[in-house]
Amino acid sequence: MHKQTITRCLDQLAASKNIVYPETTEEIKDIIVYCNTNACSFYPVSSGNNWGYGSSFPSDENTPIVMNLSKMPGVISFDAEEGLLTFGPGLTQEKLYNYLKANSYEFMVPVTGAGPEANIMGNALERGFGITPIHDHVASVRSLKAILPDGSTYQSPFSELGLSQLDKHHKWGVGPNFDYIFFQSNFGVVYEMTIKLERTPDKIVLFTMAISNEALDECLLKLKEIKESYKGFISGINLMNTRRMLAMKSHYLLEEQGYCAEDKIQKLKTAHKLEDWTVMGAIYGSKGIRATIKKELKKALRGIGTKKRYIASNNVIINKSWLGKLFVDAEDLKKIKEGFSILKGKPSRYPLNLIYSLSDIADGDKKYNPLKDHIGILWYAPVLPFKIAIINEYMVGIYKIFKAFNIEPMVTLTIQNENIIASTIPILFNKTEKEAVANAHDLYRRLLAFSLELGIYPYRLPTIFQKDYVDRVNWKDSLAGKLKNKLDPNNIVAPNRYSE
Repeated sequence: MHKQTITRCLDQLAASKNIVYPETTEEIKDIIVYCNTNACSFYPVSSGNNWGYGSSFPSDENTPIVMNLSKMPGVISFDAEEGLLTFGPGLTQEKLYNYLKANSYEFMVPVTGAGPEANIMGNALERGFGITPIHDHVASVRSLKAILPDGSTYQSPFSELGLSQLDKHHKWGVGPNFDYIFFQSNFGVVYEMTIKLERTPDKIVLFTMAISNEALDECLLKLKEIKESYKGFISGINLMNTRRMLAMKSHYLLEEQGYCAEDKIQKLKTAHKLEDWTVMGAIYGSKGIRATIKKELKKALRGIGTKKRYIASNNVIINKSWLGKLFVDAEDLKKIKEGFSILKGKPSRYPLNLIYSLSDIADGDKKYNPLKDHIGILWYAPVLPFKIAIINEYMVGIYKIFKAFNIEPMVTLTIQNENIIASTIPILFNKTEKEAVANAHDLYRRLLAFSLELGIYPYRLPTIFQKDYVDRVNWKDSLAGKLKNKLDPNNIVAPNRYSE
């Protein structure tokens, strides 16, 4: 162990913690024995790069030990025939990409917007999602292994029978399956996981369009139908509001430093040739499937929106004569190329630029590490039933609430499937100013109350707001509370992480 001062993007708090980097399961067990013997707790993190949710800072600020698992194994094995990857907590998006590339394996990394240094296992355990074909990253998990608070080992059902190969192929096993109690919880330390990777397609068709607020309802319903009809062949579909797009195209927030008035937004929208919403998704599959879906999309969206583009990935290795056909300038072309890379499973720092929107750090000076760059951010990420009335009420409420707290609502709606829309909004603030931190936290509390009023809720919570969930579910009498009490009577593993 060594002492280290750790911080988080949620506020100004800094604290000295004992950091330990186990490299083997035996070392994890040694730490567990130490904590049980000495009545102290530890907080395990895969790498601690979950910006906007707490990083490696413990949920209980008094927890003295942080167990950083980034030196544990990365890739353990890969079945290139089946696309089954077995790995440890040491695997990042970048390391996986490099491994696949070095071995000429044509499979996609389950990328997210958190950047190449973000952790594969950590994101899955937080129930993260992306826009590649298996966009619900929990859905790709086949099996896992964990060390429990008493030092014993848990493994998925078939592995208990000595059928480890079968366990990696069949998700559920036989009898009770407790794999999923380790997601967003504190029941143990997951040290191995097997997930399914998707093959890299030879070609992707990117589709984009611009729509007005008035066309949003109809567009959503049409996209819902298409998404339901062609499961597995269409990426998560993003709808980004004007403010979200302006943050990508300009530095307008540096001038505003708060909620931008609607008349100013309208002028900027015109100047940057934007609409109220920009839609982006991708079509995967064989040539025939891509052609069919493209035809269905064109038919379904006829008369809805403008600036419709269907761009095949091979056409983006482009010469200048293509620019006019795509109606894009050189800067937009650069972004399209970056977008294709991400859609093909290549990790990128580009999406991280969004959370630097309030910062005046020059691109060349960015560390692309929000902790090191002292960025203040909270992610508000509710999931909504795919009901038009709820979505409309959500958008009205979001603008009203963010305006009241003088923070810019840069909204993304992601169609995950025909039943659920996930929304992500970065709450950006200057974390060196106490008033700005307090205002951002008050905004998040108001959003949680608003969520419950509307019948929605974040799929994931920053550590400092997990108590809101715990206080509402009668934790001690819940099944999770009873399990925690039995599995971890000394409460040594991540106290207060989605628990009391």
